[in-house]
Amino acid sequence: MLKGIGESFVSKAKDKLLDYLVDYAQENVLHVNDYKLTLETLERKINLSTSRASDVKEEIKNTEMSGKKKIKREVKNWLKEIKKIKGEFRELEEEIQSQGFIGRFLGGHAAAKMNARVSELVEQSQHFGELLLDKSCNGEALLTTKLVGKTFMKNLERIWKFLATDKVSSIGIYGMGGVGKTTLMKHVNNRLVEAKKSVFWVTVSQECSIMMLQDKIAHVLHLDISNEHNVDIRAAKLNEAFLALAKKKNFVLILDDVWKKFSLEKVGDPLLVEGCMLILTTRSLEVCRQVGCKEKIVVETLNENESWNLFRETLGRGTELIDPKVEEIAKSMAKRCDGLPLGIITIAGSMRGVTCNYVWRNALRELKESCFRQDDDEEDNVFKVLKYSFDRLDQRHQHCFLYFSLYPEDYEVSVEHIVSKFISEELVDTKWSMEAQLDEGRAIVDRLVNVCLLERVEDDPESDVRMHDLLRAMALKITRGKTMVLAGCSLNQIPNEEEYWTKDLEKMSLMWNEIVEIPAEMSPNCPKLSTLLLCGNRLKFISESFFSQMNGLRVLDLSYTEIKELPNSLSNLEGLKALLLQGCEQLVYVPYLGKLKALKQLNLSWTGITEVPQGMEKLVNLKRLSMIGADCLEIFPRDLLPNFLYLQCLHLPNHIQIPIEEVESLKQLQEFVGPIKDMCNFNRFIRSQQSKGYDTNYYIVVTDFMGRPDVQSVYQNFNW
Repeated sequence: MLKGIGESFVSKAKDKLLDYLVDYAQENVLHVNDYKLTLETLERKINLSTSRASDVKEEIKNTEMSGKKKIKREVKNWLKEIKKIKGEFRELEEEIQSQGFIGRFLGGHAAAKMNARVSELVEQSQHFGELLLDKSCNGEALLTTKLVGKTFMKNLERIWKFLATDKVSSIGIYGMGGVGKTTLMKHVNNRLVEAKKSVFWVTVSQECSIMMLQDKIAHVLHLDISNEHNVDIRAAKLNEAFLALAKKKNFVLILDDVWKKFSLEKVGDPLLVEGCMLILTTRSLEVCRQVGCKEKIVVETLNENESWNLFRETLGRGTELIDPKVEEIAKSMAKRCDGLPLGIITIAGSMRGVTCNYVWRNALRELKESCFRQDDDEEDNVFKVLKYSFDRLDQRHQHCFLYFSLYPEDYEVSVEHIVSKFISEELVDTKWSMEAQLDEGRAIVDRLVNVCLLERVEDDPESDVRMHDLLRAMALKITRGKTMVLAGCSLNQIPNEEEYWTKDLEKMSLMWNEIVEIPAEMSPNCPKLSTLLLCGNRLKFISESFFSQMNGLRVLDLSYTEIKELPNSLSNLEGLKALLLQGCEQLVYVPYLGKLKALKQLNLSWTGITEVPQGMEKLVNLKRLSMIGADCLEIFPRDLLPNFLYLQCLHLPNHIQIPIEEVESLKQLQEFVGPIKDMCNFNRFIRSQQSKGYDTNYYIVVTDFMGRPDVQSVYQNFNW
């Protein structure tokens, strides 16, 4: 979380401010009040607001998972203003750099105005109260692309006419995957929201069981049925909720991406509720019939002209200036997509910026080869078109793309979060500095967005990203047999050992389920398993035997679970490189870690541990150690840090002080968050960083002689 703060303050202007502070410390001039005033009225406030923004985003992300809340408009606007002022701050820094002297900054009119604005933002953040509101039954507007083709507009108007009458209670929208059914329904949804109609959107997905579907519908209705496990009783509660809604006003229930027949009775019988209209999207006409849709609308592919228009639009500006020969090749590629919008967008996205004739000719040749053998399976033919764009990526980008498939369907991932995962999995070049790794990770995400293999959630370059369900299905097909993903499926038990935990399994994602325990008898034989994601479960117990046959495990993510004690068998995972335990607030026991000599990342932030795990001094390859928010930690052993010769990132809780000479001994340190005893030690720390020759990020709390916070310096990034 704090890293995001550091990323906001990269500038040479801070060098000048730092020189000012160092000169002050050396010369002992009596300008301490001015110095503190400067920090507290501008830098500390910017730091405070960005820290608060990170906390707000984290809280919003966690709370919105319940589906019962949405962000207040006031808070959303505040976050935008924080982002805006950080941009203006960077511009001011450039101005300072060009004008040369720090006094211009301290006394400048622009800085004074910014100081006032930041003060207002800090003050505003103190009076938010609740960050989120109960979601309105009117529904939420969804980000979508514009409709392409006359048929799309015709279908939209046809659906809208049905919605204007009470004669049709259910509509089935069907068509092949990637043809634009969801896009069409997003436009319908947004029209309903704009018209102040009550609408509820549920993404069903392929893995959805009846209980999962019940949970998802309850989720959007703000109904809690998590403690009820009887399907029929849950259905009755859903029906009661539908009836209560219908008494207030008519409503529309949209079930997107339905894969198979299901019993409407088991989800509350919405069609028997007067005032409810059901709309579902599916790839199968048969599903529409089986569910009992009164009207059925097919979404057809684009014609040749519409396909080319979409292809050209996706390529972007300058298309009209390309060589006529290239245009003919591009038209041939568009034609190969068989009018499928997702295929057209993905293929065109992979060719953005390409101008050379020979590159286009080669691309068309490869596309023809990938589609040469046509199958009876319509979906397989779609996958061939989509996989062409995947095949054009280099291996590093391919691995990062496939990693996104480990998240639940339609899951929105922050760029900061996914880049941290790339680093944990060593999908970026770990020989580089931390800043270079972050830059490479962000560049990979940008590339995947630019070639249309990922999409931004909002029209913002810093927006969260997500993967289209068909692209996710393709990714899972590519990794079939090696990857098992049961993420966000409302599982309350660990999957069956014989069926799911195979010997060839390399990655297992069980994140964001309701799994409470891993039973004593379970011991999966998975020698090749390298990544295990159990984060976001209600996990309280892991048996001793569970890890005994996972000797190849490299990344273990148990973050944000309710685990109290980790099994001692964890000590034998000698190949483990990343152990992620952040947010395990009840965790009090971590077993001996001395055998985990390959461990490079250990995250114990916001845990309940009272002492550092035994054997930590033997983690000689550790690069990233985070213990922010570990407020129960009683002591940090002296002489522990010097064992970590390769440590690049150190995050400590504010109440733990480390001797400054131990921090100085970390020659590879590039990021430090924690307290420093006094200004003398602060000055000493700054001097120790000047000779490193690379960026150093830090967020420091300077304490007085009683150990209380005295002056907070900003979390900074310096180019020495």
